[in-house]
Amino acid sequence: MASKKRIVVVGNINMDIVVEADAVPGVGEYVYGSALRFIPGGNGLNQAVAATRLNGYVQLVGFVGDDGIGKELLWFLHDEDVGTDDIRALKGAHSGSVLFLMTGKVERHVVLPGSNLKAKVTDLPYLEFSPSDIVISQLTIPQELIAHVFERAKRAGARTMINLFPNYDVTERVMRLSDYIVLNEVELAFRTGEKEYAMAQHKDLQMDPGTVLRRVKKLRARRDQVVIATLADRGAIGVIGDRLTAVDGIKVRFADATGAGDCFLGAFATGLLEGRQFKSALEFANAAAALSVQKVGATTSFPRRSEVDAFLKRQGRAR
Repeated sequence: MASKKRIVVVGNINMDIVVEADAVPGVGEYVYGSALRFIPGGNGLNQAVAATRLNGYVQLVGFVGDDGIGKELLWFLHDEDVGTDDIRALKGAHSGSVLFLMTGKVERHVVLPGSNLKAKVTDLPYLEFSPSDIVISQLTIPQELIAHVFERAKRAGARTMINLFPNYDVTERVMRLSDYIVLNEVELAFRTGEKEYAMAQHKDLQMDPGTVLRRVKKLRARRDQVVIATLADRGAIGVIGDRLTAVDGIKVRFADATGAGDCFLGAFATGLLEGRQFKSALEFANAAAALSVQKVGATTSFPRRSEVDAFLKRQGRAR
């Protein structure tokens, strides 16, 4: 039985393959690219790295293929001090990859989920939990795996946290097993079935607190669930019962929002693990995400603990 307080992330592990080019090729057309980068990614990996850099003790549960990319991903995680004992290499599967074609401000993606979606419950390692654990997942792996892990975690008294991304249907079983639900305002609109999502085109909806509270009540599977909605540069709102807690956005020089949600979630879980009060954990997560959007990329932008502490001190929000 684990005795040290820890964050257990159950999720996808990808290699992002970024190609920069001047134009998108037509059928049968060749265009020259200007850059090629291989960047470890995936929401599971991102959240684990974000928490680890903030001094969380993190174990990542997931799957890679038995290929060279899988080995590269494991080396990266080892260098980041993320626990990898519960990552399994699936025989005959390729590791998850995402091809990004970048042409100026236009971005196109090809997702190759590979080992992330091939895994079955029987492929999971034997997992033990303690009451002090915080167990996180997202909708990037089969939901029967999430439910299985969450059930084991809750039997041990651990807290469970689901990030409702991507916008796939979520099973009632997973929803009911989740103590914390984290999503952004566009996802909240989508999941509460309102027209604004279709109109938003992934832009901020500018929800007011009353609208967030109304939507949260519609979303929850249990009244005791804690729901957190991130509002981009306007901060975040957390709802416990009928009580709403808001933290303001922080004005920063914006570069790229990639991975900001993962950074927020990893930081929030770290704050809870340290015993911070709810609002303090939200402020800590908000600060980490604000730092991350000032740099390009996901893991390349995630801050270290010393950076977040110094940033909060400058903001007059030190613990």
